[in-house]
Amino acid sequence: MKSKYKWYILLLTMLTVGGLAGLETYCMPVLFKEISLDLNLNLAQIGTIWGINSLAGVFVALPAGLLSDRFGIKRTLIVVCILTGILSALRGFSSNFITLAITMLLFGLFSSIIPCIAPKVTVLWFNHRRIALANAFINVFWNFGSMIGTMTSATVFSPLLGGWRNVIFVFSIPAILLGIMWLITGREPSKNEETAQILHSVSLRKALSEIIHIREVWILGIIEMSFVGSTVGLLGYLSLYLKNSGWDVVAADTATTLLITVGAVGVVPMTILANRFRSIKGTLILSIVASIIGVVILPFVHGAGVYYVLIISGFLRSPSLALANTMLFEINGVGSVYGGTAIGLVTSMSLVGACIAPVIGNSFAVIHPAAPFVFWAIFSALGLPAFCFLRGKNKAIDYAT
Repeated sequence: MKSKYKWYILLLTMLTVGGLAGLETYCMPVLFKEISLDLNLNLAQIGTIWGINSLAGVFVALPAGLLSDRFGIKRTLIVVCILTGILSALRGFSSNFITLAITMLLFGLFSSIIPCIAPKVTVLWFNHRRIALANAFINVFWNFGSMIGTMTSATVFSPLLGGWRNVIFVFSIPAILLGIMWLITGREPSKNEETAQILHSVSLRKALSEIIHIREVWILGIIEMSFVGSTVGLLGYLSLYLKNSGWDVVAADTATTLLITVGAVGVVPMTILANRFRSIKGTLILSIVASIIGVVILPFVHGAGVYYVLIISGFLRSPSLALANTMLFEINGVGSVYGGTAIGLVTSMSLVGACIAPVIGNSFAVIHPAAPFVFWAIFSALGLPAFCFLRGKNKAIDYAT
């Protein structure tokens, strides 16, 4: 029963990440053009709106990790899913910059918790040999949900439903349904399973005390802060940049969707490739370097060239977060017991990058529309030197049963 049920729990986690961190979050960038016209927002304000969602996560990511270590996955996700759906819908009632900023902040307070909790599911339910692959599948659904949001929000659902507000209302429903599914069908590992002993046994103070003294956790946080900041900035600006450059709505939204789609396609084979070459760390470095090169090249290509750059760089960058999360759990002193707290700390740091990078990057658009891309490439590169100080386990993951 455990063997079958763990795959259901993984599927439920994948749907949760895809729905909340994917669909409900990434429906926004392609709607920004319509929202900016409706609410009279400039590029700097759009960047602030997009970044404030991540700012909220800075404050809740670490507490979320601590609470998941203390109270378990199921109870945490029931509350998070339902409140995320309600707060997501509130964004549709915004009437100006201030109200949209406030509702995005409230939404972000809970949607940002999901990435902190999801990786711990893989540690609780899967043995060491399958953790990286399970994380890769979670990333696939994050990309899949994001892809649906970027592909359909502005071009399909907005015309069909009568505007961006109704799109947000409809896209808020899945989160509440997922909360109900966690309530009815979710459970923690049973008491006779090996992982069950770690649940409800970790004090918040001890977990935090242990994690903040592990240097490698902070180093991975720096790496993720620079990479995630660059990625979020790019995803929030790309569609708007292309539309302002003369692209039609469908083509511009397709470019953003393509980047996310290629990420979904590439994450599993790239993760397996990391295992084949027995170098998770090396593959992660390759992914970040490919991302930097792709961001730098984007402003200098046109037409179909934009798609080619997005396909190549998107495929190579796809496993970054899955590999980083796997490396995090491999660090001595983290493991299953303090995994949620470690993910919370690293996620908090990554969300600092996701908060400041879009705001600063979009501000450079007043100098030149291509300037934000240069900034995000530099921002992402800031994390590369940190790899020199990253030591500890770097095991290849054996996917054999």
